[in-house]
Amino acid sequence: MIGYRVGIRMKVNAMPLAVGLCAVVLAAPGTLYAQTQKGDAPQSVEPEQRVAPAPANAPSDKARVTGVRFLSSPAYTRVMLDLSQEAKYEIRQLKEDAAKGVPPRIYIDIAGARLALTAKEAVPVEDGLLKQIRIGQYSADVVRVVLDMQSLRGHNAFILPDPYRLVVDLQGVQPAKTPAETKPIEVPVKKPAVKRGAASKEDKKPAPAAAAPSGIRKIVLDPGHGGKDPGAIGVGGSAEKDIVLAIAKKLAAKLQKELGVQVVLTRKSDRFVALENRTAIANAEDADLFISLHMNASVNGEAHGIETYYLDNTSDEAALRLAARENGTSRKNVSDLQFILSDMTQNMKLEDSISLAHRLQKSAVSGMAKPLGEVKDLGVKKALFYVLVGARMPSVLVEMGFVTHRNEGRIMSQASAQDVMVEALMRGIQEYAQAIMIARTL
Repeated sequence: MIGYRVGIRMKVNAMPLAVGLCAVVLAAPGTLYAQTQKGDAPQSVEPEQRVAPAPANAPSDKARVTGVRFLSSPAYTRVMLDLSQEAKYEIRQLKEDAAKGVPPRIYIDIAGARLALTAKEAVPVEDGLLKQIRIGQYSADVVRVVLDMQSLRGHNAFILPDPYRLVVDLQGVQPAKTPAETKPIEVPVKKPAVKRGAASKEDKKPAPAAAAPSGIRKIVLDPGHGGKDPGAIGVGGSAEKDIVLAIAKKLAAKLQKELGVQVVLTRKSDRFVALENRTAIANAEDADLFISLHMNASVNGEAHGIETYYLDNTSDEAALRLAARENGTSRKNVSDLQFILSDMTQNMKLEDSISLAHRLQKSAVSGMAKPLGEVKDLGVKKALFYVLVGARMPSVLVEMGFVTHRNEGRIMSQASAQDVMVEALMRGIQEYAQAIMIARTL
């Protein structure tokens, strides 16, 4: 796992941040945040001096830029600009001028906006990709954000609502991995059954690994919701956030123990993690897979079943409503995201995401037949989940049953059923890994 370092901005001057996965937040009223645990959300830190807020009599018809945050690693950085309302923006790249010693830069002009922070100093990042973030009131109606780069391969930008934030993804040149980092996992293959009493050489000595490398080194598991966001509340008051965290922890331990794959959790405890931070963690970790775990819900108490989603445009009304619930936003905002997504699909691992979704879905449906008695296969679908936007690896969201269904909700709250789901999900991951292995030999 890429290590976190705490970055706290005191008196508007930030402490230097070492290379690693880092996060720092500057909020409008002066509240400062720092990333304090691996895979967890920023926790508030009481500063020595608060940054002065914007004047109370400032115009209210303009979008206020209220905060700057980032999550970073040497080859990927996500910068997030918090806005009070939706705003138009332009993003441009300026090439490096070696003769003048000027590095490549990206600048974002946010129109019809004002800066709600009095801080003038640049925010240092120094992660090998992004040197620093500069922000200021460029004109009466434009806030300009300048990203001084150290290296740059590509960039993306999009706005997410509720609350509004402008997200800028920066990709740098991937540093060369050491042999230990590139060692893939091996997928176990079942050995033929041996009749009882029959002697075999395998009984006398351990058999060597029977499968070729799969290429999966690291998986990021994302237990949905957390902290102030309980997710859906189901039968007996069970919370979605608790069920998915329990399953994610068990699955992580099993993957590490039985497959030797490194696993990172976006949260390890009951903490709130912003949706855009979850994908950023997966990108910064340079993960091979990103799997977001959820429980479904419906006002119809009879609704039940398992379904798996990948990110893509859709006109399906049920998928749009589900995405709105998981995104914590309106159906209209989800529909608006389709215009953004159409420009990003070229960078997504779409075919691999679909393949992963089908294998997880099939395994989960067949595996849960015993504890649930009846499993409705709702299939593999596409939807616009914010948590999957910008992921640079195969990524899916699994709805592991309806917490609001009297049977599924009660059973999925039990540790024994969660263990069965863990087995099923791991089997789906194994089957996906085997498919990769076969594809590479063709």
